[in-house]
Amino acid sequence: SWNDEGPSFGAPDACMYTLGLNTKWGPMADVHVRRAVQAAIDRQQMVDLASEGGTVPLVLPFSTYGGLTPYRELCQDLVDQYKPDNPSQDLVDSEMQAAGYEKDAEGFWAKDGERLVPEFHCACWLGPMGPVLEKQLRDAGFDVTVKLVTTTCDPFFEVVRQGRADIWIIVHCGSSREPWGTLQHYHSKFNSPEQGQTNNYVWANSQYDNPEYDELIDELDTISPSPTDQRYTDLVRQCIDI
Repeated sequence: SWNDEGPSFGAPDACMYTLGLNTKWGPMADVHVRRAVQAAIDRQQMVDLASEGGTVPLVLPFSTYGGLTPYRELCQDLVDQYKPDNPSQDLVDSEMQAAGYEKDAEGFWAKDGERLVPEFHCACWLGPMGPVLEKQLRDAGFDVTVKLVTTTCDPFFEVVRQGRADIWIIVHCGSSREPWGTLQHYHSKFNSPEQGQTNNYVWANSQYDNPEYDELIDELDTISPSPTDQRYTDLVRQCIDI
């Protein structure tokens, strides 16, 4: 333990515990399904149960390192606007219905008579998080069973990096002092050429493809990071907004 008081008793980390979603192939390619998954997650419950209250819930892709504090403050109005950490079964229901799903006789989401059974992977060293998220998603109507990789962790990365998983729990290691180092990982240049082919960076696994977002990241590439440079912070805010 590094700190005398909580809620985070250990050292801050440049990496974050994240839920990955495959935005190109499979059921998570539908933005409504992704929004429904988002609405099913209770981050505070995850912290309380999986980490015994020893960390903090985050909604922005910025680590808890102090250098990122000004950027979290600059984006707080966007967090207040979208309320990403707001578990709601009503929102789950409306988003899944918008995606064309209805609950079957056992209370799980299905479309055209076929139940949605997402492929859900959890790395072995993040095992305590898997059952918590599995229960939250099942309570929301998703028929998921976590596949915990317990023998070796290498196949986990292979499946995720090749776009063969729908949902996964992973650490996302980006920047510890400015936003670009993490935000860049959603640039399409990192995507797999085809499903089944390995992408070209271990932390960039979302397969996200948005030309507008790519342009923003390309411009951020050319600017030295600074929380007082309005051009830089405007670009960061646009990325977060997307």
